[in-house]
Amino acid sequence: AMSNTGGLTWDIGGIPYQPIPYQWRRRHDALLAANKDWGLCGLMESHHFGFWPSFVSELAKWSYWRPRRDFDKVIAQIAARDFGDGAEFALQAWQHWSEAFRDYVPTNEDQYGPFRVGPAYPLVFLDHDVEFPSADFAHFGSRILRTLYRSHKPADVPVEIRLLRRMSARWEQGLSCLRCAIEKAPERKHAKARAMLGLGEFILHCVVTTIHVKRWYLLQQVLRDEGSDLPAKRAALAAMRELAEEEIRNAAATIPLVEADSRLGWEPSMEYMTDRPHVEWKLAQVRQVLQEALPEYERNLV
Repeated sequence: AMSNTGGLTWDIGGIPYQPIPYQWRRRHDALLAANKDWGLCGLMESHHFGFWPSFVSELAKWSYWRPRRDFDKVIAQIAARDFGDGAEFALQAWQHWSEAFRDYVPTNEDQYGPFRVGPAYPLVFLDHDVEFPSADFAHFGSRILRTLYRSHKPADVPVEIRLLRRMSARWEQGLSCLRCAIEKAPERKHAKARAMLGLGEFILHCVVTTIHVKRWYLLQQVLRDEGSDLPAKRAALAAMRELAEEEIRNAAATIPLVEADSRLGWEPSMEYMTDRPHVEWKLAQVRQVLQEALPEYERNLV
């Protein structure tokens, strides 16, 4: 089975692992059930995402151990080891994140789009596509990225936005709990704990970018609609300007995170795609849309 239970899937590119242990537990349980019921005898724990050891891979090991260890005891021990007196808050953070991820919508256009490179993903205006920069030595680079966002089911986009907003709210709760865990943790454990906090914040920025891309897509549908009147198109343009400014702030806030942790923004088949240069490229691209493409379009409105 292509299980990807080493700690990472294609859900979000550019991260070392997904810190959602209770969601991983559900997958481990399903695989063990498949072993019992159907004779499943082999797993592919990692594709080309780049295996990165974490507490998630520890949990996977103990899930497959015989006799199997109790998940709740193991994760409590890991939390105590990594956060000391902050262990209970760490467990709460992981529970919030695990529940939040159940609202993730794994669409093809998002996993080959904004969720693949997160805040480096551009806001393309209408059909004026852009070439995403990537290393010439990368195995895939930007060849597995689609910068011209199109939904295969446009009618589903508002529901996807609603789910991702709920995901982001729950993810924020997890971040708040993890900050409390770090405050209570011994100082010698702070560096590792802050790296997890940075990972969590990076993931949230990816979710926000994806929400913004979907909202941008819906607003552009107003411009494409031949039935939209002039006031509707002007209102859509105004909303797009506000949205672009929101995304500029979201992307810019990601730069300190990728500067602090060189593993963030990297994926082995694509190389660096959400590092500082790529995020700055995206910021320049969005500003160009704001300063040139939108005004030109509005001038031509009749």
